[in-house]
Amino acid sequence: MITRTLCVILFAVRWGLSVQAAEVIQVDVRPLLTGRTVTTLTDGKLVPWTKGVDGAGFADGFMTLEAAVVNGDTNAQALPGDGCFKATAGHPEVRLNFTNADGKGCQTHGVAGEGRFSFLVPGRQYQRMMVFMTSAEGPSHLRFQLVYGDGTLEQRAVVLPDYYNVAPAEETNIFCLATNLAKWSASGQMAERDQHYIHGVELHPDASRNLISIQVAKTVPGYLVFWGATGVTTNQGVAAIKEPSQSP
Repeated sequence: MITRTLCVILFAVRWGLSVQAAEVIQVDVRPLLTGRTVTTLTDGKLVPWTKGVDGAGFADGFMTLEAAVVNGDTNAQALPGDGCFKATAGHPEVRLNFTNADGKGCQTHGVAGEGRFSFLVPGRQYQRMMVFMTSAEGPSHLRFQLVYGDGTLEQRAVVLPDYYNVAPAEETNIFCLATNLAKWSASGQMAERDQHYIHGVELHPDASRNLISIQVAKTVPGYLVFWGATGVTTNQGVAAIKEPSQSP
């Protein structure tokens, strides 16, 4: 038995056997981002949002918790100052693109009316891929196209609810990442104390293929804000075989 075990170990080492663990990937969507939707507290000063979450980007935005406190709204429901949302039973750790440490960088991408955009993802096999969005002025009708490295495509159709509402109970592909948020005008006046959500959308990629990009198309109704994307890779447990070297 000992001899057989040693042979298996030596075989694995010689042939390059490797097992990949599942990994949470915060997709880098910064090249796509165009606006700041969250007021931050940076270097001790409030940096107001510039492209809001409502009114085609001209009406109301969110604040980080620290910014809300300095603004005088000590009991407001606001966003985490580092843009990170701890893992729960429903989603892994998520990191969006706002932080008190950055008072200049863009945080979101807004689409008023009909439009489309796309972003690259690290070419891996994913068991989960989630995008984070809000829709204002009513729901947004979205069509996602998942592009794989072998040239195949998959379509997903989603109706994203208005950010004042949770997803319908029968809609199992949409969840709430941030809940019951207050919102503020650009001048810092609180517009509403609660009842606003950042939604997550599950795209259910084909875990047997390498996903390389995601395309999003939106019809006219609603104002869409895209916040980011997070994926969870597969745990393949498959050997990465290398050819043995040949002696001359």
